[in-house]
Amino acid sequence: MNEERRGVYPFCGSCTASSVAWRVTDPAGATGIGSRFYGHSDVCENCGSSVRTLYRTFLWVPLAKLGRFRIIPTGGRTYVARKVIDRPVVAVPGEPTSAIGDHPALERDPSYRQAESYWAAKEPGQALPFYQSALTQRESVLPADDPATLRVRLRVAQGLLATGNYGRAIAWFELVTPLLTRVFGAQHELTRAAIEGATGARLMVGGPRSEASLLADIVAVDADDLGTHDPQLIRDRAALGRALLACGRIGESVEALSAAVVGASEALGADHPDTEVYRAALRDACAVGAARGKKRDLAAVEAARELLTDEAAPTDR
Repeated sequence: MNEERRGVYPFCGSCTASSVAWRVTDPAGATGIGSRFYGHSDVCENCGSSVRTLYRTFLWVPLAKLGRFRIIPTGGRTYVARKVIDRPVVAVPGEPTSAIGDHPALERDPSYRQAESYWAAKEPGQALPFYQSALTQRESVLPADDPATLRVRLRVAQGLLATGNYGRAIAWFELVTPLLTRVFGAQHELTRAAIEGATGARLMVGGPRSEASLLADIVAVDADDLGTHDPQLIRDRAALGRALLACGRIGESVEALSAAVVGASEALGADHPDTEVYRAALRDACAVGAARGKKRDLAAVEAARELLTDEAAPTDR
């Protein structure tokens, strides 16, 4: 008996064993009030199902997680689903966990405690300023990629998403996701939350072109209101570069990402975790430009490669 027949058709046996039957209820309709799926991960090679996360929504903004589900599309907007059985994450010796208890200073931080209280009460607009204050405190004493810092950074991104600041939310999710992946692993709950948050923000914006236009407007405002080395301007400019790459505007993408790398190197340092995230994004853009770029893009790609090479060169300091 093959794997498919041992499952509950069309799900294979292994996907059936890790999930339970579920009836679709309360989808988000024209008002955006109800529930909606975000994210797309863990595609099964046997039955083709993938895991998506269901959120309670208000005006299409995801507010509360309702669970993770295995989904198989059945044509149009219809699908069949089974609820994933979430098993406790087993900590691997030497790997960090997401528990706040591992970081007593964070647990005692009044701003963080107040933010968590507002967040639990579904008041993201009230929570966001306190998360931002807690993040400033964390970053003054802990590295940007410390587990406690990353947890607050993720909350800031989620707060921006929940309050409709989609462009800035995308910029934060783009920055923290690679760091979360490196520190916690690709399958950790915090990493998945960041990926799902970025997906949700992009769905709200409406596609790469709309995202690039929104981020270009944000960067223009940043450039007028903030200093050249302000982390917010650098973060938003890097997000603009990624959006431009998704639109096929390779030369502009490379230029925006190059500016982010230069700004981060000067403001934060060449070895700062954020700088490395921007540098990796620029490398990816250069690879795309070399493979698919037009003649007019190649000059920007070559200049960016020289920038990356210069950054890697040893200095007298």
